[in-house]
Amino acid sequence: MAVSGLKRVLGLPEVAFIAIGCTIGGGIFVFTGMVLKIAGAALPLAFALAVIPVFISMLPLAMLGSAIPATGANYKYPSRMVSPALAFVGIWVYILASFFGQIPLYALSCAHYLGSMGVTLSPELVAILILTVFYVINILGVKPAAWAQGLMVIVLIGALVFYSATGATAFNPEYLKGMFDRGAGAILLGVALLTFTYLGSNGIIELGDEINEPGKVIPRAFLICFPVVALLYISVALATVGAAPVDALLACKDPMSEVCGACAGKGGRLFFIVGGAVLALLTTLNALFIVGTKSLLVVVGDRILPQWLGALNTRFGTPHVLLTIIYVFSVLGVLSGLPLETLASYSALGGMIIFVPVLVASLRLPRLYPERYERSHFKLKGFFLWFCPIVGFLMIAFFSAVILADLKSPVRMGLFGVFILSGIAYYCIRKHLLLKEGVDLSLIKGRSDWSE
Repeated sequence: MAVSGLKRVLGLPEVAFIAIGCTIGGGIFVFTGMVLKIAGAALPLAFALAVIPVFISMLPLAMLGSAIPATGANYKYPSRMVSPALAFVGIWVYILASFFGQIPLYALSCAHYLGSMGVTLSPELVAILILTVFYVINILGVKPAAWAQGLMVIVLIGALVFYSATGATAFNPEYLKGMFDRGAGAILLGVALLTFTYLGSNGIIELGDEINEPGKVIPRAFLICFPVVALLYISVALATVGAAPVDALLACKDPMSEVCGACAGKGGRLFFIVGGAVLALLTTLNALFIVGTKSLLVVVGDRILPQWLGALNTRFGTPHVLLTIIYVFSVLGVLSGLPLETLASYSALGGMIIFVPVLVASLRLPRLYPERYERSHFKLKGFFLWFCPIVGFLMIAFFSAVILADLKSPVRMGLFGVFILSGIAYYCIRKHLLLKEGVDLSLIKGRSDWSE
């Protein structure tokens, strides 16, 4: 059963653009400078290594999205196949990390780029204005938001290709010789942070009831997104570290814009900042608004969250209450004063945790829904049915530990712990209250309310 009020209006181009736009953002413009400080000339290697475990881990999601398309799939799959409690806590942490970490991170990063172009307003005010624009766009409907996404992604890809091509004119292989000087530990930390830059595409499984022929479109969108994004990331990384010695790059406030300015002049640098950096961040913001409400709509339908939260706008059919909550939490994140590195770590951890219950659900798909599994347009068989989720579990465990250790501050680590504990506490209280009304949340497991 589809979520009431949602319409199938998205085809392969729109879904692929959403996947690419949601992925490219932090990857190039927020994390490149961070990882350059950590791994030095090994930056391209870190990008190349990071894509492998993420791609393998995404294949079970492509299988689920093909076999059983569903709105709010990151919650719905594990809630029906594993445990509603585990599914809720996972989506709770992911949502808090996205609303309070990822969206503010990208809004503030975009504001800083605009500041480098001469915008004199405070970064916090600019970030809030940006959030307001995308809040309004998404209130107007998923189709306008998807079209805006497509146009921005086209320009974004053009800007990144431009950067890579102009950077290639100054490429010096000598600058790559110190690739391993900082040791394997530095490279692994860089890979851990960069894995998050490839995670955005998982958001498309949230849109199952708004996609035409989702069984075909969802796996195809994954297979389009990963090669495009990986090629762009590695090309940009090579253009960056090949243009100047690492020490010279680290001395720059914004190494990528400096490289572009040196290779393509003032006009080229301006195009890169606007068409590349700014649009990369804006496409991710837009995509997060597009997919951010979907799992919550299903949670509301299951009565774990109050019904009024799921109200749809009578004119546009959009979840305006939930979109407003996303907007308010994101503004609070902007005003929190937390360093961008901390917001990035929260984002990465939230993106990792959401995978755990979904990967468990993928293992149970063939047994619980054999007919849907067999007629799926994309499915994993035999060795790969187990191998891909196991790679995902190992990736999550290892890289989460690395990122938590890098937070260093007990207060910052504790705040993320609050995200988890608050979700557990809320679920337990809500379950107890609903039992008094004769509603047993444990019965959500096994429910077969899927779209046909």
